[in-house]
Amino acid sequence: MMLYRSDPLRKQVYDYLRGLLTSGRLKGGDFINQAELTAKLGISRTPLRDSLIQLEAEGFVSIIPSKGVRINPLTCDDIKNTYQIYGALEATAFESVFGLVTEEKLKELDELTCKTEALMNKGDFGMCYENNVAFHEAILALCDNEELLKMLRRSRQRLYHFPGVLTPDLSTAAADLASWERGYWAQHHKIIDLFRSGTAQEVADYIRYVHWDFHGVEDRILLFYGLEGGPRGDRLIKDCWPESV
Repeated sequence: MMLYRSDPLRKQVYDYLRGLLTSGRLKGGDFINQAELTAKLGISRTPLRDSLIQLEAEGFVSIIPSKGVRINPLTCDDIKNTYQIYGALEATAFESVFGLVTEEKLKELDELTCKTEALMNKGDFGMCYENNVAFHEAILALCDNEELLKMLRRSRQRLYHFPGVLTPDLSTAAADLASWERGYWAQHHKIIDLFRSGTAQEVADYIRYVHWDFHGVEDRILLFYGLEGGPRGDRLIKDCWPESV
């Protein structure tokens, strides 16, 4: 198999490896067979090495001298710590842009939230992830602290790009998870209301201590990632990275 997209080769290899992680074809604890990958992709070791270094910086793999490259598992402590970090960082970002969020922007966010809720009410959870990223990015885009945004997005990748229960299957595969998703989106209405009639501190506190509260939804988070006997991601995850990539 040859990579052929117009992106730089290193990015193509990186995207391919991320796809293997997201789809569950590379799992926590696995070692990456680098010789097999270079032969399969028809590449030298240099773009593979560069991609692995980036994945290590993002927390997805560990490069172990004399042993190889191992996929890092996503543990309960990893998720809890990432929730805490992300909540603090996003609270800071939202607080910093409080005065920049216009009524027009709030109406757009409200429309997006209502549209997503209408889809969920029909049993369609397929757009939850994309729309959630769009909701938060619409506000984060107003922040000019590039280092803060870089850390935020790296933390989000750590959570969202490991195999979990396939979002469109929530209505049939796990009623608890569907309820969790609905509750999460209901919180978006509260965020909009706080931007409209609250204070910057109230927005920050709600983001940090409610929207990104790990303990309040710990059981459903563990279910989502299959860490407590719940449905495994490698059974239900959407495979967006076919062999022809």
